[in-house]
Amino acid sequence: MTELREPTPDDAPAIKRLLDQHALASFGELELSEEEIRSWFKMPNLWFRLAEENGELVGYLDVASDDSGHLDVDARTLDPGVARLLVETAEERAGEVTETPVLRGYVQGDEPVMREAYDDAGWQPIRYSFQMRIELDNEVPEPVWPDGLRPRNLQAGEEERVYEAHMDAFADHWDFRRQPFELWRSFTTQTHRYDPSLCWLAAISLNSWHFSGDPQFGWVHVLGVRPAWRRRGLATALLRHSFRDFAQRGAIRVGLGVDGENTTGAVRLYEQVGMRQVRRNDTYEKTL
Repeated sequence: MTELREPTPDDAPAIKRLLDQHALASFGELELSEEEIRSWFKMPNLWFRLAEENGELVGYLDVASDDSGHLDVDARTLDPGVARLLVETAEERAGEVTETPVLRGYVQGDEPVMREAYDDAGWQPIRYSFQMRIELDNEVPEPVWPDGLRPRNLQAGEEERVYEAHMDAFADHWDFRRQPFELWRSFTTQTHRYDPSLCWLAAISLNSWHFSGDPQFGWVHVLGVRPAWRRRGLATALLRHSFRDFAQRGAIRVGLGVDGENTTGAVRLYEQVGMRQVRRNDTYEKTL
């Protein structure tokens, strides 16, 4: 019999073992460090459940909520029956949080069971995204900065200005929901991976090391250009600057995530600077 319970940070090693198995089955590589998983328990808007059978962890679920009525669901298991239970549990949680919830679930790569679970529960695929990467085995061209601009690192006390630039840059994104500043900080400048020396401002490129803890894998968490400054080469210059900075620090690859239907031409831009698609992730939605 499958039982659900609330986890604690002490469950992080077992959660990592489960998520490692799921990652290898879905896209063939490990993605999360134990430290990253422990950090989730400090997030202000996450609700968790673990699924167990005979004392063995067989499923993971978290549900993130905000004031908009949207809930983001992260469900992972390799058991079809557990997958159905996790989806049902997410829907029950959504009904407790708001009157007309909109749930979104995410399926990575060749994930073997969650697509069917979402389909069977009446969720619809509505969007897709890519993880893209560049291997830093060749020298990255020097960036060409428009209008005499030069990048600099994010300084203490500038967090709210960067937050406003981030919100402005993504205001025309299909799924834009303006976050409260404190929530934004919990996912950016207050995470264990935050290093201001990796974050560059001209537009904004908020970078870190990858969630896996791999010290040779750089990650572009946010790349954004305010609308008035687009089409001037700022994003290309920031990317190349970030790639070169990571390479100087010992990175051999850099990755990022991007909406596959982005209207600003982001996928094409990333391909032009040498990145390639390594994984497609699909978004499912259901309104209760």
